[in-house]
Amino acid sequence: MTPPLRYRLLKTYVKTGLKVFFKKWQAANIHHVPLKGPFIFVANHQNAFLDALLVVCGTPRNVWFLARGDVFKTPFAIKLLTFMRIKPVFRFRDGHEAMRKNDRIMNECIDLLAQGRCILLFAEGNHNEPWTSRELQRGFAHIALQYTEKTGNDITLIPTGFHYENHHKFRSRVLVNYGEPISVSNITGHITDAREKLSVLAKHTGEKLRSLILTVPLDRDYLKRKDFLMANRERKADMVEQLQADRAMMETWTPDSVGKTKTGNSVFRWFDPLFLYGRITHIIPHSILGWIVKNKIKDDQFIGSVKVALGVFLVPINYLLLTTIFYLVTREPLWTLGFFISMPVSGLYAYSKG
Repeated sequence: MTPPLRYRLLKTYVKTGLKVFFKKWQAANIHHVPLKGPFIFVANHQNAFLDALLVVCGTPRNVWFLARGDVFKTPFAIKLLTFMRIKPVFRFRDGHEAMRKNDRIMNECIDLLAQGRCILLFAEGNHNEPWTSRELQRGFAHIALQYTEKTGNDITLIPTGFHYENHHKFRSRVLVNYGEPISVSNITGHITDAREKLSVLAKHTGEKLRSLILTVPLDRDYLKRKDFLMANRERKADMVEQLQADRAMMETWTPDSVGKTKTGNSVFRWFDPLFLYGRITHIIPHSILGWIVKNKIKDDQFIGSVKVALGVFLVPINYLLLTTIFYLVTREPLWTLGFFISMPVSGLYAYSKG
């Protein structure tokens, strides 16, 4: 079933916004994603709903995905999130009554798969610290196995790993790494015990998923390891090579490791007219986003997501406002057109410079 036109337009618009936000958005092994038929993306989770947007907007499939049930509070939120193909999933902290709704959501996911749709599940259960991983929750395995039991058909899992160069920064780079399809029947077909099926499927999928990402041990030295990587990273043009280089770098870390001295942005950039012009013409959305991040965001993992979600609307409004003012002052259509074009060009230049 083809989604409504307004959904497809929104998807295209957000995809454009993501291509602006990221200096490089690389999808590795996209050929592993089936062009038709049911399957489940099983992904790690590092960057709030930005992770979901990268999959939804980065594949030709129209993906359904699950989000925290506590955001489905009002009729408007329910209507909007359902339009965006998001279903709620509830946690113990949401209360026993809310948890009972998960059975209904699970059946709805199975129905979607039976209709030939695909869904995205963040199997770690919640977003996690950057560059770490956890054991996978078994929700995705429950859905997959119940689908095979109810329909008698096999279902494919696509492990999906994210590797962010920087989780918050505008004009950084990201890799979405799609793993080889996993046949649920091939993994569990020889097993008779239901619990063992869940355990084996979760373990196997977790191993495949961790092979697609950078995993830094979440121990008392985590921040030291992270700072060491950020200070000593060898930059590669290709993001798959960057992932490999980052892994190799972390293998060299010891408790006595000393990072290189970090160099800040040069003050001379402010003497660059194009840089200065780009910063001035974007001072309104920059200031608004900066204030929101500083005063309203309590969980750092939402910073990148909020920047994208608000930026795709604030920046065009800023362009419309400044272009209108420019035309009212000059009354010159051609000069106004040139001014309008100059803003995104100078903005990309200025913010790529740091």
